[in-house]
Amino acid sequence: MYQHRATKTKASLAAIAFLLITLVPMWGTLHAWLDQENVLVEKAAGSDAMNLAVAFDVHVQSVVRFVDTLTQDLREHAVKDRSDFGRIVKEELVLYGDMVAQVALISPEGMLVYSSLAPAFGAVDLSGRDHFRAHRDNPSKDKLFISKPVFGRVSGIWSIQFTRPIIEGDKFSGVVVVSIPTSFFSDFYKKINVGANGLIALVGMDRVPRAVASKDSGAINFGELLLLKSAPYFVKEALPEGLYRGVSAFDGSESLTAYRRLEDAGLVVLVQLSPEDYLMSSGKRHRVLIFCASAVTILLLSFALLIYATVWQHLKDAKALKQAHKTLRELVNVDILTGALSRSHFLEVLEKEFRDSESCGTKLSLILIDIDYFKQVNDTYGHPIGDIFLKQVVAVCCAELRAHDSFGRLGGEEFGVILPCTDGASALGVAEKLRLAIESSKISTSKGLVRVTVSMGVAFALPSGDTPSKLVVRADDALYCAKQAGRNRVCSARGNDDASQVTTMSTNDS
Repeated sequence: MYQHRATKTKASLAAIAFLLITLVPMWGTLHAWLDQENVLVEKAAGSDAMNLAVAFDVHVQSVVRFVDTLTQDLREHAVKDRSDFGRIVKEELVLYGDMVAQVALISPEGMLVYSSLAPAFGAVDLSGRDHFRAHRDNPSKDKLFISKPVFGRVSGIWSIQFTRPIIEGDKFSGVVVVSIPTSFFSDFYKKINVGANGLIALVGMDRVPRAVASKDSGAINFGELLLLKSAPYFVKEALPEGLYRGVSAFDGSESLTAYRRLEDAGLVVLVQLSPEDYLMSSGKRHRVLIFCASAVTILLLSFALLIYATVWQHLKDAKALKQAHKTLRELVNVDILTGALSRSHFLEVLEKEFRDSESCGTKLSLILIDIDYFKQVNDTYGHPIGDIFLKQVVAVCCAELRAHDSFGRLGGEEFGVILPCTDGASALGVAEKLRLAIESSKISTSKGLVRVTVSMGVAFALPSGDTPSKLVVRADDALYCAKQAGRNRVCSARGNDDASQVTTMSTNDS
């Protein structure tokens, strides 16, 4: 199953490589081209928005100048002869038309004393209005004040108040008010096509909109809307004009905004364009190109499937041959009965570990194991039980050894353990642990439980003049000593030729 999956994986990789070579450049080029066109379209949209912002800037400044001139002219008449003030206002309003919604005078106490809309009106207290308090609290500053939109108690409409203080004999004598309806600006802005989702706005530096023209501008409540101060056009230290791509301060949508700040008037002109609008025409073209590229992609995918089928069949045949070779190698390298390393492969591993030990200067130890009285086990219980003994020894030892230790069957009932990076003392400890683990295991037979014991010989590689074959000889000599001393014990080789007993035989010898 694994080989089958690997073959499919390689065939898939061949098909994927073909697709990468063909599709990635095609789609990468198309993506880069579309991105570049979007950049050019957005650049053109930004230029258009800035041109509109400049035009509206000029318009707003001219309106401010005209209204300020009118305000100062009316103030002069109010100071000279207030009895004739109504007639003067009517003459002026004829010239300005719908631009002016109302002319009013406010007393020093904040009461409305004249309105061009309602000559006969009751007491109207305007002392709480910003456009009155701004002059009352700063009577020495003769400066035009432009208020945020207010809903007129007399006019009944949203309007912006342009006001100047009335000073008579260095004394604050009231305020002259010229009200410009917010619709004057918004109606003018609506004549300009900024797209279905675009917006033109006149906003104060206090973040309150003065006039807005958009498809949703009718729903704006000027008394409640306050824009976020994080917008760059509200930062006085920033440039007085610029382009801003980000979240709209009005509706939270992604937009491209051109702004110009009127420092003297405390106003900002905004022209906001929606990517949904200015990318619409290029978006249609992009969809056509993407459709064509998708059709080509389908054709290439079909060809890739053909490549996959061809490569898969070829690799399948090659894998079958490789698997046969691998099985043959495993038969040579692994003992079929126990799963331990075969003798030849075990000796190859020992050669390699010995070379590594010499080159790296690390320790290396070898343990030889022999099952005690194994011939009697076969004669008494039969070879099937003898095979179980062999498997049991291998299972117990492999469970106790480290992952990088090597365990092999050297023939019959004899096994070997290679312990890299292990000195003689540590190897003795490992051998004793293995002996005890094997001794504690028992095998069930028709004649009852049978205990397994082993004898072990331990040898370690000498610092110099040693070879793998000499190491095996010393371990074998130590194993012989263990068997001669009564079995079920571990003996260690101390030098090249002699060996001494380390542990004594258990009390229940088999």
